[in-house]
Amino acid sequence: MKAKLFVLKMPFEDGPGKMWICSHCALIEGALSANPHWESAIDIHRIDFPKPRSEVVAILGEERQWLPVLVLDKNHTITDPIEIINYLAKEFGGASVHP
Repeated sequence: MKAKLFVLKMPFEDGPGKMWICSHCALIEGALSANPHWESAIDIHRIDFPKPRSEVVAILGEERQWLPVLVLDKNHTITDPIEIINYLAKEFGGASVHP
């Protein structure tokens, strides 16, 4: 199974007229743009902000909808954006997060 990366579509609305970005997802998007070859190595899903996030719920359950999330298998996920980026760099090559 290919790893699945879930990030929020941005910008998103949360409250009347309030537009936002997710700083964690934005960090991931920046790393994806610097490492475009990752897009062929993993399945990337950009999903809407409102819950329930059915694509994530179907894999991880309703209580685990935190984004971003890299799903390696049902029992192994990574939610920290820096850990996600460093994992992808280690597995597929490319730039990781500078210490």
